[in-house]
Amino acid sequence: MKKAFLSLFILCFQLNCICQLTLSGTWQGLLASENQGWDLSEPIYFSISCIGSSINGESREEKYNTSSYCSKIINGKLSDGKSIKSIEFSQTSTLSKWSDGNPSCLLSFSLKYNDTTGYFEGSYSSTTCPTQKGYIKLYKSTTEVNQIPKPLVPHTWVDRFRSDLILGLSAPDERKKELKNFKFESIYFDYNSDSILSTFNTYLNSMAQIILGHSDLRIKIIGNTDWDGSDEFNENLSRRRAESLTNYLENQGIKRDRIIIEYNGEKAPIESNNTKEGRQKNRRVDFKFI
Repeated sequence: MKKAFLSLFILCFQLNCICQLTLSGTWQGLLASENQGWDLSEPIYFSISCIGSSINGESREEKYNTSSYCSKIINGKLSDGKSIKSIEFSQTSTLSKWSDGNPSCLLSFSLKYNDTTGYFEGSYSSTTCPTQKGYIKLYKSTTEVNQIPKPLVPHTWVDRFRSDLILGLSAPDERKKELKNFKFESIYFDYNSDSILSTFNTYLNSMAQIILGHSDLRIKIIGNTDWDGSDEFNENLSRRRAESLTNYLENQGIKRDRIIIEYNGEKAPIESNNTKEGRQKNRRVDFKFI
């Protein structure tokens, strides 16, 4: 009996710790009504406290590019009582009504955590306003939720987040991990060719997502060749290879002013040009974030 009680106590303690560390805090994101896209979504914040399997706290909805807002009390639970990756909660009462006089509907939310993107995402509906329903996406934030009569954060973040969602980018914290863990690979070319082999598309697409997810990031593309051909021919070929990669990334949505190209011709081999295998390794494009 004591062992069973101790095991239950440890389980509850662990759940409470995980809940406090992972779920508690501020989550901010966007509400999109059922028939609208993210481009017309509205900002929302949640200050969440998670104790055991219970959730409580405060929500704040804002109207995009205005000072109008409303705040409400939220209460809910972990969906199955155990996993913090699935939660349900509702707005149960109003702390402050919409400052522009709009009706304050009480919303209910059902959310699941997406391990791949780092978002809490799901749907919302309302029993008090049946037409109010749609979908929601949130990410972890450090913004303090309060009742100041102006936007908690200038709504430029809304524009960025709308764009992130349309582009299919991960949450900010997840993008930091992706950037930290990203490993460069060389792109290799056939003999005398500047055509990108389709086998590299998946890698290049993942690199493009990293760049798109960090607005301050630029990339250097460095073209290289083996030693077959004249210096002039190889310099031109290495330039064309770098430009092929530039065009590819531009087609993925990366602006040209975020790309720098460099071309070495045959001057920067990484393997001996005396072997077929070595020459293949030297027919390449390398990358560097700057």
